[in-house]
Amino acid sequence: MGTFDDMKKTADDLLDKARTTVEGLADEQGDKVADAVDKVTNTIDEKTGGKASAMTALVDEAVSGAVSKVAATGSTVTQKATEATNLVKDAVTKKPADS
Repeated sequence: MGTFDDMKKTADDLLDKARTTVEGLADEQGDKVADAVDKVTNTIDEKTGGKASAMTALVDEAVSGAVSKVAATGSTVTQKATEATNLVKDAVTKKPADS
């Protein structure tokens, strides 16, 4: 398994855990969720020496966007987290172009 595949699996695992966690939270906990995901993605960046920074940035953006949408629309965190998870999974399944 290549490095990209390892990072993709890690991202998929992270997203699955995030979705499971978010499902149990109330809408007013969105900021705490975004902060927790940010801490996790920062840890991943540190542990990988920044090799996963593009992927973790996508995760951070997706979660932040989902939290913002929840606040703006009154939708549940779970619905928006599922949408964001699907968007991020679609993004990470595409291998980066050869440099």
